[in-house]
Amino acid sequence: MTAAQAAARLGVKRQTLYAYVSRGLLHRTVALDGRSSMFDPHEVEQFRMRGADREDGELRTLIATSITRVDDDQLLVRGQDLVELVRKGTSFVEVADLIWQGGDGETWPAVEPELTTTMSGLDGLRSLVAQASHTDPLRHDLSERTVRACGRRMITTMASGLPPKQKGRSTDLVEMLWRRLTPRRGSIEERATLDLALALLADHGLASSTFAARVAASVRADPYSVVSTGMGAVGGLLHGAASAAVHELIADAKSRGDIAAAVGDVVRRIGRVPGFGHTVYSRQDPRYGALMAQVMHAWADDPRLAHIHRLRDVAGDRHGMLPNVDLALGAMTWLSGMDADAGESIFAVARTVGWIAHALEEYGETALRFRTIARYLGPR
Repeated sequence: MTAAQAAARLGVKRQTLYAYVSRGLLHRTVALDGRSSMFDPHEVEQFRMRGADREDGELRTLIATSITRVDDDQLLVRGQDLVELVRKGTSFVEVADLIWQGGDGETWPAVEPELTTTMSGLDGLRSLVAQASHTDPLRHDLSERTVRACGRRMITTMASGLPPKQKGRSTDLVEMLWRRLTPRRGSIEERATLDLALALLADHGLASSTFAARVAASVRADPYSVVSTGMGAVGGLLHGAASAAVHELIADAKSRGDIAAAVGDVVRRIGRVPGFGHTVYSRQDPRYGALMAQVMHAWADDPRLAHIHRLRDVAGDRHGMLPNVDLALGAMTWLSGMDADAGESIFAVARTVGWIAHALEEYGETALRFRTIARYLGPR
């Protein structure tokens, strides 16, 4: 839209509109005539709504990005529908290369056998990232190609360095991670579900962990520190750890034989039903449908799948909320024989792609640009 249209939509003068631009709150592009300013209607509308539904105590910021666009029922990465990409068979590695916009000759590294840990879960992944950082003499090189190489090295190390739960060797990234998350060999379709889950979780806009990662990148933290920062936030119960609560709810309902009682107890404990509702999507989380469809395909002959369907229906009917991707991820980890916290590890490995992409973008911005001002309320 034109500057006049944007100003009218926001209910401000054009001078105020350009003040927003100068402060980095809105972004303009130059029209074909080389003089006029044009504005993204989606960004203008988001800016307009920032104060309309703000909750007490809520803080918001607006960051321009060309990586991911999260709409009410669609998730775009680099302008492409992520759900459609995975449905067509685009692998996690291919999604990572798309999001990173890698150049010619950039390949995924071989496994470094010395980078291992005896810890599992998110603690093990943090340890592996720290080891990879310690052994990389170029970790402070923030050039794009080197940062992407760091990202590939971290993901490979995380997939291969956790304690194995079954014997065997593989050079395939998804296969390596599968062997470290479950003692079950699993079918080709089951392992493909892990690949699809990783691809769907690679990035989701400015989620809390990604914002934390961008703040780290703004002070020019190296890529390993950026990912470690993201992991610190992703361990929250309302973020990457959400699927663990789903896994436990499924297992509890199965052992009791009473889904309604299990749902009632989890609501009493945490005040909500894990795996339902979303702060971004007012309709269906598009990632849920794609991942659950693959779960249903991979475990089509497994009678336990009916238990998950019943739980989804009972919880959805009782609380009037639609399922999100955590329900599908928790179902996958439970059916696969993984530990309850395996979904958190999958989330962290996958989201490393997004953290690295946002770090690359932030390295191109003015350093130290996040300058939040505190309002002191203590004794004087």
